[in-house]
Amino acid sequence: MNTTSRHREQFLSKSLSGRQSAGRTPGLSSVLFRPLTLISLILIGIFSFGALVVLSGFAKDLRKAPPGQATPRSVSAVGYQALTEYLGDLNYDVLETRGERGYYDRGNRLVVYTPSRPSSRLKRKLKDMDDEVRLIVLPKWSVGQMIPQKDEEGRRDWARKTSVEGLFFAGSYDILLDDIPIVRRETAPSVNAQVVFSTQETRSLPEKLAPNFEDLQYFDLNVAWTDYRDELSKIKDAEIEARRKKRAEDAGREYKPKTEKKSETEDETDVSDAKAEDEPIVLPKHDVLIKINGRAVLIRLENSQTYILSEPDLINTTAFQNQSGAHLAGAVINEVILQGDLDWQAVDFDVSLHGIEANRNIIKLMVTPPFLAATLCLLAAGGLVAWQGFNRFGDPTRIRSDYAQGPVSLAETAAEFMEIAGRAHGTGEAYAQLMRRQVIGILGFGARSSDHTDTLLDAREKRLNIQPKFAELERAITAATPQSYPQYANALTTWRDAITQTDLNQVDLNKTDIGQEDPSL
Repeated sequence: MNTTSRHREQFLSKSLSGRQSAGRTPGLSSVLFRPLTLISLILIGIFSFGALVVLSGFAKDLRKAPPGQATPRSVSAVGYQALTEYLGDLNYDVLETRGERGYYDRGNRLVVYTPSRPSSRLKRKLKDMDDEVRLIVLPKWSVGQMIPQKDEEGRRDWARKTSVEGLFFAGSYDILLDDIPIVRRETAPSVNAQVVFSTQETRSLPEKLAPNFEDLQYFDLNVAWTDYRDELSKIKDAEIEARRKKRAEDAGREYKPKTEKKSETEDETDVSDAKAEDEPIVLPKHDVLIKINGRAVLIRLENSQTYILSEPDLINTTAFQNQSGAHLAGAVINEVILQGDLDWQAVDFDVSLHGIEANRNIIKLMVTPPFLAATLCLLAAGGLVAWQGFNRFGDPTRIRSDYAQGPVSLAETAAEFMEIAGRAHGTGEAYAQLMRRQVIGILGFGARSSDHTDTLLDAREKRLNIQPKFAELERAITAATPQSYPQYANALTTWRDAITQTDLNQVDLNKTDIGQEDPSL
């Protein structure tokens, strides 16, 4: 095997292609732990963690209410998605909000509240927002999410009644608002009911509206809540007595009503009733805007901009079963806008009562204007610091000691001192002899005499055609100046490498342009 083939085999043995050609493939660890793979994993991890933090800050804002509630996004019978789409087709500006916002003024917008059940939360919600024009749609149906049973037609975003009648208890509306009138229900269905507006303005409604209401819910403006509770208590006691009588008859026992209260208790009750009669309750004078068969369904509370609709079936999905119901739903919203003296047709459906309330936290504050710019600057600064640290990754740079240690360091220190003193060029002859001794040692000429060694080196220079020769370089570096000394030292190193090679056919040292620096060569 010649020298060229041997070098080629050494090169292939050190190269990846050579190892693969020999049947060796890189292992799985060398693929998984490549720099590109590691950097990709780190970036994906940082992005995922950042997305988790940001989404946790907006969790309440992105949360959806359970299907079946009275929300503007619900398609159930008690939902209002049909109304929002209908108003959008009529070029109303319809938005879904989650409480009071600071980005715009609500003074020129109608805010609609649609609670799903009677709760005092509405009273607390409206306590600090008296400057807005609001429409409160009272709840009527007690429903939950419909989970279709086997062989049952239905969808999960529909609603199912929680009881046989599916109506809320009549006395529970007292906790909703202050000064709210009595909410009653028509016991019989109101078929072909006539709708009457309080004002005589021309409206885009058919001449005869014939909505069909089931258990019409309306206001009684002439009864106080104290009297209404007594009325409800008597009705409840009568129902209890009717059940007791039925159970007694079914069991074959003689029915005996409850004993009346003692005379002392009756006397105390009569005295308290007398005191109550002496101080009659003054009822608020609410404005009636819409009546159905003479019964108030849309009113405005006294000295306020709060409008209350007792019958939600006027504007929810149930109202959109026919064209006249859709016209009436739009007319109800337009009536409140006209009475509230709003400049334009803009409606906000507030969904904060359904648990979809906007929250404030430090994460949301950092990723929303105006603090978003500061957050981006901090992230950019952190990225630059991380990149700088990544570039410095690896073994730390060794700090060189102030003094020399060992023979090699001593020689380097001495060389530096000589260079600083400007006497390095005076060692040219010694440096040339050092190069010559290295060549003799490499070629194995050390056992021969000095004259024989000179003869062998001259013959080798002639055979390899090395120019310039050692004698010329030695004379040149001996007489070198401080400026030309490094060039001649490099030329001696090149001469040493050239004369010790065994596979060079011709070596030309004139490429160092030594002759151009010193005419003596």
